[in-house]
Amino acid sequence: MIRQYFRGRCLLVTGGTGFVGQALIAKILTGLGDEVERIYAIIRPRRRADGQIVEPAQRLIELYESSLFDALRSDPDRWESLKQKVIPIAIDERQADLGLSPEDRQRIVAEVDTIFNSAATVVFDEPLSVSLQANIDGPMALLELAHESAKKHGKQVHFVHVSTAYVNGQRHGVIADEELPLDRDMRQVIDGLPPGYDPIADIADCRAVCERTEQQSRSDEHIRRFKREILAQHKSLSRKLTKSRLDRLTEERRQRWVDRRLVDEGMERARAHGWNDVYTYTKAVGEQVLTLNRGSLPLVIVRPSIIESSLQEPEPGWITGLKVMDPLLAAYGRGMMPDFPARPDIILDLIPVDKVVNTTLAAATTANAEQVHVYHISTGDENPVRVHEVFEHVRGHFLAMPMIDRDGKSPKLPQWRYPSVRMFRFIFHLLYMWPIQLREWFGSRTPFYTISSRQRRFLGTAKVRLQRVLYYTDIYHPYTNLDCRFKTTSTRTLFEALPADEQRTFNLDVRGID
Repeated sequence: MIRQYFRGRCLLVTGGTGFVGQALIAKILTGLGDEVERIYAIIRPRRRADGQIVEPAQRLIELYESSLFDALRSDPDRWESLKQKVIPIAIDERQADLGLSPEDRQRIVAEVDTIFNSAATVVFDEPLSVSLQANIDGPMALLELAHESAKKHGKQVHFVHVSTAYVNGQRHGVIADEELPLDRDMRQVIDGLPPGYDPIADIADCRAVCERTEQQSRSDEHIRRFKREILAQHKSLSRKLTKSRLDRLTEERRQRWVDRRLVDEGMERARAHGWNDVYTYTKAVGEQVLTLNRGSLPLVIVRPSIIESSLQEPEPGWITGLKVMDPLLAAYGRGMMPDFPARPDIILDLIPVDKVVNTTLAAATTANAEQVHVYHISTGDENPVRVHEVFEHVRGHFLAMPMIDRDGKSPKLPQWRYPSVRMFRFIFHLLYMWPIQLREWFGSRTPFYTISSRQRRFLGTAKVRLQRVLYYTDIYHPYTNLDCRFKTTSTRTLFEALPADEQRTFNLDVRGID
């Protein structure tokens, strides 16, 4: 079923160096390398700390050196043959045509049979403008490529869109694996209100807000204010500030000002519409506009829950970078998270990345023009784990393998009591923030209590870390208080339809996860 579908197909995979994208490319080469004809891997150039630009071809070479491809490297001849099937392509989602060269666009339109869109910004507090570009404009530009292929070559390109189960926003209870309504936002769905939402108009309004904020930041009044603030900060060095440096600092301050306002705007709009943050808001609207504009193009939407490290492939525990929960877990391991505002008995829906990849590949085989297929990829329906169970595992890990501080001591790791958000913030300030602020106050205002420069640096670093913990708590606590269960009926049916050998090779069954 899966192998037959992919035989002779040319694929386009976006987000090729992202967490899911890396695993997806690796699985295609490992499990379907002999079947697929070609893979166009969309990879963005990256700027290194020294300013050097790393082009997509070099980034792909670096990806090949990871443990993802250990099994394939054991057969050098086959590995070299498979690598020839992967062609890196650069894009710029800030441009309407993705910044594709005419040659690359022509090849993609003529050759691609299936698009896997795993590219996104998964930052919960991204500026609204950035989220619009990544989660709405990017997918829509890819959809236009698919439509262009149909017009010029009569091809029916299949579009597989990786979304998130949390496009369901603040909904509680059992959530079916079905399309989002196209004429209601999540607030209207939750409150049972009649239709009255236009995602296209909402996007236009978002763009207008972003443009007004940008124009406001460039006004003479704001530029003068930014420069005054910079000169005040550099008062003792004002003569050393050259015009070029002042202009550069002004532009940096202006951009920070814009970003802060668009972060706030994105969060406010998301919550007003019934979502928790700008990530889930723009992913949901992205789904709606793809569905509205697909025409007869086959569209499949896969919705993973909280994606974490792999269960089996390429190896147990494979992961890249920090994921959703990691900053809070690290804070607990350092002894900086005495409690957390959560409901201990609700489901914390975690899913291994290899289950996401296997389901995504299997789901592609169901694409058809008649309907949009939606698949939840989650554990809560068939193999749920509760918040308190996750915490107990985390605490057990840090007790067995403590994070030793600079003095060689292990931090205290208390049992969580799961207070309300308001009580958590009070306790956190009482135990951590206020003692630091008190020490700083005494050190700066009383002659009999002095703080060394080393202590000041330590207090400053600790305060920044603690503020980040509070910030992450504000962002993430809605998910540890969200009492819902994502139905995986379609995913179960998909798995049971696979032949036995493909059930083993593309195992998407979550019931065996311990």
